[in-house]
Amino acid sequence: MRRGILALVAIGVAAPWFAAAQSRAPALSTETIVQRFIAARGGLPAIKAIHTLKMAGTMRPGGFDVQLKYDETIDRPGSVRIDATLQGLTLVESYNGSTGWQIQPFQGRKDAEDVSADDAKSLAEEADFETPLIDAAAKGATIENLGVTDIDDAPAYVLRVRLRNGDDETWYIDPDAFLPVRMITHQKVRGSDVYNQTDFGDYEKVDGVYFPFEIASGPKGSTVQQRVTYDTVVANGSVDAVLFARPAPPAATPSGGAPTTVQKPPAAAPQRPKDQQPATPPPAKG
Repeated sequence: MRRGILALVAIGVAAPWFAAAQSRAPALSTETIVQRFIAARGGLPAIKAIHTLKMAGTMRPGGFDVQLKYDETIDRPGSVRIDATLQGLTLVESYNGSTGWQIQPFQGRKDAEDVSADDAKSLAEEADFETPLIDAAAKGATIENLGVTDIDDAPAYVLRVRLRNGDDETWYIDPDAFLPVRMITHQKVRGSDVYNQTDFGDYEKVDGVYFPFEIASGPKGSTVQQRVTYDTVVANGSVDAVLFARPAPPAATPSGGAPTTVQKPPAAAPQRPKDQQPATPPPAKG
């Protein structure tokens, strides 16, 4: 669909919605959009000065009337951990820059297990809080400028990023604030094309860098969305690498259920040496 629109523009037969959006946002080069995005977030030095992020808030899963406690921790150069807690059960997804693991208690699995290759890719992308728009070439990504489109009746610059891992991220940038308002991801999951939409809002500055405190995500075109609201975002706090390490499996128990308890036998009463034994009294005389 997007390539079809570009073809119409190339021969000067732009769709009406595209022309309207273009009239409200002048055409800009890819480099200019990226530079203004970096400046709007706080500037490259401030972004690069952030090494860790601790984000805490709440999550409302799409289609469920519940609210979970939500925590996310990111540590450069590529570690991330997500914890979502409800009624004493905590879902965990973690990635240490090379491998990922998860605990899924809401599916009855309380021990750590490997994440799928597709989920590992998603976690690696989540760990890049800069976004691939920054240092794209160094990250093995390429950026394609798709011009201007309308998002909820407002214009937005559109940049499609092809990641090193083969996924696509299409970023929609507000032409006034130059901060992202939406991202569409295209992934291959078990051989099928999967499109997800993420909307960003309520930007606040943390250590000189703007971060979205409201994030809604779900399948593209669906009204069912997961919503994360951050109450606090802390930059450059202390983070222990063990947080991202997969926990050791629980100790095995003997077949039959409960662990076997081995009790030490009571110590024998101390014995006197033979030469210290009391003498046997002589028999009584009649």
